[in-house]
Amino acid sequence: MSCLRRRPSAFSWAPSEPARRGVAHYSAILVLPMRTRSTTLLRGTIALLTYSTAALVYLRPVWETYADHLTPDAGDPLFNLYVLKWVGHQARLGFTGLWNAPFFFPTRGTLALSDHFLGPALAIAWLDNPVAGYNLLLVSSFVLCGLATWWILERSGRSFPAALLGGAMFAFSPFRWGQLNHLAILLAQWIPLTLWSWDRLLAERTAKRAAVFLAFYSLHVLGGCYLAYMIHLPLLAILLSRLASEGRELASRRALRVLLPTALAALALVAAIFLPYVLTARRLELAHDEREVVQHGAALASYFSPAPSAWLSPLRPAARSSRGPRWQRAFTRSENWLFAGFLPSLLCAVGVWDLWRRHRRRREPGAPPLPRRRRAILIALLAATIALYALGDVYTLQLDDGTWLGPWLPWVTPALWTALGAAFLAALGTWIWLRHRWGAGALDWRAIDPWERGVALAGILCFLLSHPLVYVPLMRVVPGLAGMRVPARFAAFVSFAVVLFAARGLDALLAGLHRPAGRAAVATALAVLLALELAPRPVHWVYVPPERDFPEVYRWIAAQPGVGALLEVPLRRNDREARTMYFATAHWRPIVNGFSGFVPPSHDRLADQLGRFPGAEGLALLRGLGVTHLVVRERTPYVRAWEREIAGAVELVHEADGDRVYCLRGSGPPA
Repeated sequence: MSCLRRRPSAFSWAPSEPARRGVAHYSAILVLPMRTRSTTLLRGTIALLTYSTAALVYLRPVWETYADHLTPDAGDPLFNLYVLKWVGHQARLGFTGLWNAPFFFPTRGTLALSDHFLGPALAIAWLDNPVAGYNLLLVSSFVLCGLATWWILERSGRSFPAALLGGAMFAFSPFRWGQLNHLAILLAQWIPLTLWSWDRLLAERTAKRAAVFLAFYSLHVLGGCYLAYMIHLPLLAILLSRLASEGRELASRRALRVLLPTALAALALVAAIFLPYVLTARRLELAHDEREVVQHGAALASYFSPAPSAWLSPLRPAARSSRGPRWQRAFTRSENWLFAGFLPSLLCAVGVWDLWRRHRRRREPGAPPLPRRRRAILIALLAATIALYALGDVYTLQLDDGTWLGPWLPWVTPALWTALGAAFLAALGTWIWLRHRWGAGALDWRAIDPWERGVALAGILCFLLSHPLVYVPLMRVVPGLAGMRVPARFAAFVSFAVVLFAARGLDALLAGLHRPAGRAAVATALAVLLALELAPRPVHWVYVPPERDFPEVYRWIAAQPGVGALLEVPLRRNDREARTMYFATAHWRPIVNGFSGFVPPSHDRLADQLGRFPGAEGLALLRGLGVTHLVVRERTPYVRAWEREIAGAVELVHEADGDRVYCLRGSGPPA
């Protein structure tokens, strides 16, 4: 047997120990990225399936209604659908008249009266059914918000369970269910990615990071108007956070070679998008007054008000601030359902406590205490800040009903919001400055991660700006603020800050459990509780006829070259005009009717003169404006009497299914 044993060849090689270590090292370089990519892909797949399933369950039965229904009503969603169709229509024409959407005739620049939806409209332009495209944007907004938040939380160091639940907290927040009829607020998936890519660009100034930031920033700005404008405050907060720790590096030539071109590119995009808004607002003298802004501003109660559509809300979906007992009115104000949820709020509190515990500034042994006089000054400033904040809240909640404080505070009027807000900001700013100067701060802010510090600062600033106490004084001096009537929508960025610290709180809780089985059980239990808490009541779907089922009268108008501008009567001055606008997409002729975030003063004056049914003077006014035809779709005795009254001034040119089209006698050429 020994003669059969092979001898080692002279050419055989047995690797030495250093060689084996080298092979292992280079194998790790090749294998570890593959493992990381496969792990990330697996986690991403789990997140995608989780958020997709939740969106379909919560929006049930969207798989049956997506082609011809909208939620929750036919007001704002139908108007948004009109804008989406208009932008798609203009894209096919080369954007020759993008901002002159054909409603509120003869007003020009009407697209700049509300959100433009340029990006979302182009994203669904390939679909033949715009209703299905709208619902695709609706459902995908929940899925993409969850995915974007999950991705950013994992990149910022959170565990997979914390990031996964954090994405659900942001995507399915009760605040978002309260905004179900405002697509522009739901399309918030680019917020986490824009803020994170901005922070990464400031941390490492490279051309690649600049390109990534500009991509996400562009997608966000092209999504709408409100969130596109508001995100600049969180971006500023993150910049200030980075300047506090890396100011010299950011001011260096090497950094400015990247940051300045990036800023110029972003500025060019912002100018292209917002310049039509500025010009239209100046030309039409558009601005929201203080009273309207205060009505849609947040109070402290707003952040404890769950949306009536949320499953755990004690309020009914039909609840309104003008009905019900007085104690309910503070919790049922329109667009003021800003509560993040019980579990997210609790986890956020744990995350803030964990931040406090780790970065609390401890007094050095033997250090003298703060002098009594300085302590008294700080207490007095804090008391003044709280008192002014409380006064602003009371006035915000009682703006329409002054029975509480009217006899005692007759001097409180909307005109004095500036003085009240200035006093609040002065007291708060002085308190913060003195605490920092006197070394009385409780947190070592410089030791906190700049990303977390920036998001925390952004959340605080957006929380303050959602209150009329801060918003109203600033809207007099900050360009653009007067063009937005709902300061409470700053809560979208507050929500992201809450989610960031809620994920930190969840990781802090799980870190206290030593056994993996215990951590898995707690994470699973919290996931189930969160799924139940974030679940909304069954959403309401309303039927919207697809284009093939439009009334025949609109297809007839589209085929008539002699039809110019139109008025559909009766002229309504509410969101019911959105249905008229939607049907007008069959022909895209100018219409006097309209509905939008802003109503031009000229349209208000015209509507006052015309009334619901124009008489002889109204018809003469319409002829002078270039209106050629009237569309009448109602069939009531009153409408018939009105038609007999104006018979000599109009001519019936088409009738189908009870709908009539009249031509104004003596009208000018088509507009």
